[in-house]
Amino acid sequence: MQYDVNILNVGDADAIVINYHDGHRWWTAVVDAGNVGDSDKIVGYIKHRYNNRLFIDHAFCTHPDRDHKGGFFGLLDNPNVEICNFHLMSPEQSLANNVLALTHEKDLVAAGRALYNHPTDPSKNLLDLIKEKDVNLDDYPILGLDVVEMPIKIVGPRYEYFKDAAYEMALDFHELPPDADDELYDEDEVLSDEDVKSVMDEEKEESATNKSSLILLFHPENRNFLLTGDACAASIRHAIEDYEDEIVGCTLKVPHHGSKHNLNTEVIDMLSPTSAVISCKGSKKHPSSAVVYWLSNYCNVYSTAKSKGTLIYQSQPVTNPATPLREKMR
Repeated sequence: MQYDVNILNVGDADAIVINYHDGHRWWTAVVDAGNVGDSDKIVGYIKHRYNNRLFIDHAFCTHPDRDHKGGFFGLLDNPNVEICNFHLMSPEQSLANNVLALTHEKDLVAAGRALYNHPTDPSKNLLDLIKEKDVNLDDYPILGLDVVEMPIKIVGPRYEYFKDAAYEMALDFHELPPDADDELYDEDEVLSDEDVKSVMDEEKEESATNKSSLILLFHPENRNFLLTGDACAASIRHAIEDYEDEIVGCTLKVPHHGSKHNLNTEVIDMLSPTSAVISCKGSKKHPSSAVVYWLSNYCNVYSTAKSKGTLIYQSQPVTNPATPLREKMR
């Protein structure tokens, strides 16, 4: 059994390629695809190849923010790439079964579908493109069930939690512009436990889109990877409660580029990760120094900005280890 988990350097965005060999052949999954224009970066990491064609066996879009869905438009339009199965939690389907949404004066079902519009061209919709390309769409996946031939399962959000988030999203959703914060992350900043708690434990995630984010667990035989998209602390807590034995002590892909809004000290303590990696551009905001500090109580913390390239976890011995953004403190 071999695998590699490639966390691509796409700035303040997420694009992860997982290759898994089951003893017979390679299988490939893509978890989020970064912004529009990032699809070419993803193609180079796909190992499932046949007759010059590239196969993505399972694609997961954790939520409909531009920096997670954007690159899927390019992948679906690429004639050399075939996506076999696509997984997402459909706001449209959830709203179609929500009595409150159906009686609202605004057409929230249509608004739910529009969440997956192209970030800059509303005439293009990801759900339409998936259908047009005849890709199998799993738009309301069963939690805790592995996908075919790969040890990957969705462990959050809980259905009721997603239902509320979908309703909030449909009421008021707009594409946020890219973060303009260009002040660089300060690796030498001195913090105390009290400083960190005052920042992390008072901040609340208010984005319904982030609350809706899928949480995935990739669990090959010897290691568990928790891929959190932009999930918030409450949803991650639910996942720990539901799958504690598999999640505690995991390798953590930190949510939302290390934002202070998505984790608190209690949830990090519950996770007790053995390694943590942040996909970010390395600004003062992303990642939050408070988040990095508290994670380092448990493990080395890595970032794509620090590495200036893709960070790779692999089954075979590592011959070129990455430099941590912050080393484990204790």
